[in-house]
Amino acid sequence: MSIQGAIFFVLSALFLFITILWVNEEFWSPKWLKFQKEYYEEQASKAEKEYEASTTVKEREMLGQRLAFFKKPVYEIKQIVLKGNSGWADGENGDKVDRCMTCHINEDELRVSHPAEFPFDIYGCSVCHGGHGRVLDEELVHEGMSYGRRDMQLRLTSAETLFEFWDELNELSPEESDPNQRTVMGNFKQYNITGDKAIYVGSQKCIKCHAGLTFPHVERWLRIKFKSLDLVKKAPDYIAGDEEYRKTCLKCHTTGYDEATGEYSEEGVTCEACHGPGEVYSYFMEIGKASEGQKIAKVGTYGTAYNVCGPCHHSRGHEMRLEFFQKAKGTSDEWFFPQHTTPYKSN
Repeated sequence: MSIQGAIFFVLSALFLFITILWVNEEFWSPKWLKFQKEYYEEQASKAEKEYEASTTVKEREMLGQRLAFFKKPVYEIKQIVLKGNSGWADGENGDKVDRCMTCHINEDELRVSHPAEFPFDIYGCSVCHGGHGRVLDEELVHEGMSYGRRDMQLRLTSAETLFEFWDELNELSPEESDPNQRTVMGNFKQYNITGDKAIYVGSQKCIKCHAGLTFPHVERWLRIKFKSLDLVKKAPDYIAGDEEYRKTCLKCHTTGYDEATGEYSEEGVTCEACHGPGEVYSYFMEIGKASEGQKIAKVGTYGTAYNVCGPCHHSRGHEMRLEFFQKAKGTSDEWFFPQHTTPYKSN
């Protein structure tokens, strides 16, 4: 055999060997398969115990079907095609694919350990954790990935990092008209780079520096808006109103009000009511990058761009008060609002 023939033979054999390895890893015995096997075996064991302990026919039938599935599962690559602006023909799907659930297959565990506002079947994993969500190779997929909250927080090196994160969340979110939406939609300003709700640090932490840096602004707000709830509490409709009535007042006259829990960070309209939760600002201060915090305020991300004023400053904000005093005073065309110095007259 000639030298050229020998070289050709060796290279062909090498190519065949590499091809067999690739086919084996990709199709016959991929690395992700072991994670799915472990998961389904564990679930089958649990289902079997529940089946044996079941007492009713209906319960045994349901558990029997579940057990049959776990004993003969379908092993497959699991992926989410995420919505995006760079969409396909129908304009609904994007070109970003997340396949993390192929290995991280326990969805119940993922739901418990992650914020409910960001369901992974809509946002995927790499939007918060980084890495390469499309890849299935264990080393490549985790390249540049942030695992825990501390690692994710360290990604926040500039205001632009946060803006990009919010933009991506906006791109991946369903339309606001979608009745099945389960996301925070446009309220991304409330969230930190970790996907957790940003923490309200309290106005005293802000004033510690800004009482000197921006004295006229701070002094003016301290006198009026910071004290707004004090006036509200003295109003007869607030005193007489039930819990639901008072919630409509607290929503605008407190800072960091949470409609779900009824709790808030501070009474009155303080710094974070307009500028947003102070966690990110204080973080940049602590790492010596105060100018990055200023960028967030200057571009209006916490202001008009995300409509922080509109929800409270609109013409129908006090309609419930009007109704209250109408009932209290009958059909008289004149009633008195305690915070005014002159009577309010109807047209």
